[in-house]
Amino acid sequence: MIGWQDVRREPFRLFFPLGVLLGLIGVGHWLGYATGVAAAASGFFHAWMQVGGFLTCIIVGFLLTALPRFAAATPSTTLELLVLLSLAAAQPILLSLGRWMAAEWCFIAILVGVAVFAGRRFAKRKASTGPPTEFVWVGIAIVHGVLGALLLIGGQAGRLPASALIAGRQMVQQGFVLSVILGVGGFLAPRLMGRGLASVMATASARQVKRLRLRRALLHLFAGAWLLWSFWLEGQGAVRLAYLLRAAVVTAELAWTTQFLLPPIPPRIAEGYVRLLWASLWALVLGLWGAALWPRYRVGWLHVTFIGGFTLMVFSVATMVVLSHGGQPHRLRQPLWILRVVAAGVLSAVITRVMAPYDPAHFFLLVGISAACWISAAGSWLAFALPVILRPADPEAFERLHERVKREPARDASRRHPA
Repeated sequence: MIGWQDVRREPFRLFFPLGVLLGLIGVGHWLGYATGVAAAASGFFHAWMQVGGFLTCIIVGFLLTALPRFAAATPSTTLELLVLLSLAAAQPILLSLGRWMAAEWCFIAILVGVAVFAGRRFAKRKASTGPPTEFVWVGIAIVHGVLGALLLIGGQAGRLPASALIAGRQMVQQGFVLSVILGVGGFLAPRLMGRGLASVMATASARQVKRLRLRRALLHLFAGAWLLWSFWLEGQGAVRLAYLLRAAVVTAELAWTTQFLLPPIPPRIAEGYVRLLWASLWALVLGLWGAALWPRYRVGWLHVTFIGGFTLMVFSVATMVVLSHGGQPHRLRQPLWILRVVAAGVLSAVITRVMAPYDPAHFFLLVGISAACWISAAGSWLAFALPVILRPADPEAFERLHERVKREPARDASRRHPA
């Protein structure tokens, strides 16, 4: 059984299960209404539980585990973990009581806490190089989340116009998560898909590398500014233009950083979690373009991004994290039943949710079926992952694996692009 030191070193062991549980509550909200168990349903409750609860817990668990390794810094402290855990657990309680703004303040505090956590680690880092340039998007994500929540609070309090309320809600529900994916996914996805780094990074001088990193960071910031502007446009009523711009920015960024237009490089394509990750990138992009081209049905199309993109990416990467940290990385190269269950559940949830707006007479029935499919996939994953999460692994063995994985993409890149 894991101890507190294991949790401090690898906070995903705490936040991943909590996140999935909050996701089950958020989606179960719609299932309860569709089946008549609940007398009313709130789209805001559902959306906030999925973003502020499920996705935020997964993101926090991943970042608190990964950032100290990137910075060669100390792991989480007990105080840091307890504060973030308390804020995450408070949100569903406050939402259930109808205290929307209090829950939003908790969300803001979580993001500020993560920013402080990251800043302290990188300020005192022992590593000779800075964080990946794609991690600029993590800062952009925090800006979207904090600013969006503040606009929401101002709009709900009647101190800001309705346009601020619209923009703020979408900045939290879309901009925050999209930016995290562009940052973490932009760095991680190409490595998991076997693409690695261009060999120029290995052959360039320190000055050239610094200039290249600065140029890449500025390009990410430029794209982040356009993404932020797309939410202002949506708040002003230019919905089609906003989604066209958003889809273009996200597609261009992912095509540049992950090369998702091409399939994973063998033998990575044979690994189930890598295939799901690749599919999630396509679903994310297709959902945004569907919302842009058919804005009348954009809520349905956005669920292609939310369910097929966000959820599929979460469970594919989380499976990799859990098995790698659980001392079972060899299982990632084997057929895993849970990945088939997740793929089937997510695909069914996407199809039925997209169909719902096109069939108003059976809207809530289809939404309920979609919710049941998602719950079956998420619940199955939690049952699969919990025994591994609760089992301690040899930290030295994981560190050796971690270093080997970081080196492999560079070797692969040099083979494909010899100097």
